Amino acid sequence: MEWTKADLINELAAIHGYRSYLEICTPTTGHLYSAIDRARYPICHRLMYRCAMARIRDDLPIDFRSDGMDTTRVVKDMRARKLRYDVILVDPFHEYDSSIRDLHDACALVSPGGTIIVHDCFPREQAFATPQHKEGSWCGVTYKAYLDVVLSGANLNYCTVDVDFGCGIVRPLHGPPALRRMAQKFLLSALPGKSGNLVRQWKRTGNDYDAAFHMLQGFSKQLLNLVTLDEFLAGERAGSPVLR
Repeated sequence: MEWTKADLINELAAIHGYRSYLEICTPTTGHLYSAIDRARYPICHRLMYRCAMARIRDDLPIDFRSDGMDTTRVVKDMRARKLRYDVILVDPFHEYDSSIRDLHDACALVSPGGTIIVHDCFPREQAFATPQHKEGSWCGVTYKAYLDVVLSGANLNYCTVDVDFGCGIVRPLHGPPALRRMAQKFLLSALPGKSGNLVRQWKRTGNDYDAAFHMLQGFSKQLLNLVTLDEFLAGERAGSPVLR
């Protein structure tokens, strides 16, 4: 049986002793909230937006909600209450602006030593990797927002587990960003000579989503720090994470 994002989230609790979980989602994303193991995560919340008229298929509570796209007030209230979570799933409305906002909000709400998981970071078909909503298996451009954040030079470690359409693993670093500088150095030297370097090439794609998708397909291993499920779990269990 193939693993899902929920399986990954539950296993992280087993490995690290995580106890609190937040899901940032919409009525058309997430979908596996009921599969989160409440015995492992006794604190289990979700923040849902775009949910004014929608019927939520699992009928489970929505702890924090916004009828429209704007989550500013909700997140501000959560931060004022000093809420923090060991694991946060970012499964946003898959447009660029909402994806990058939700990822930044997750960075502000995750506990020190916690983990952010970003869903849909490795789309396989360009037809569904579009910047605007498309009926069907739309996974949008969350991958673009994810890479823009983790390749920005921010104080983050990351990898992408090749399960469930790509699960990005992000951990904010606390203290000197030495590991992040090492990762940037590796990426900057990945394409030598006249080809330029990988990070600068990625940044040059800008709002050209066709170019970004083709570059993702050509350099997925390097850009995403793409790893198999077995590689990821072995590193986590051994205390030697494959994040960079």
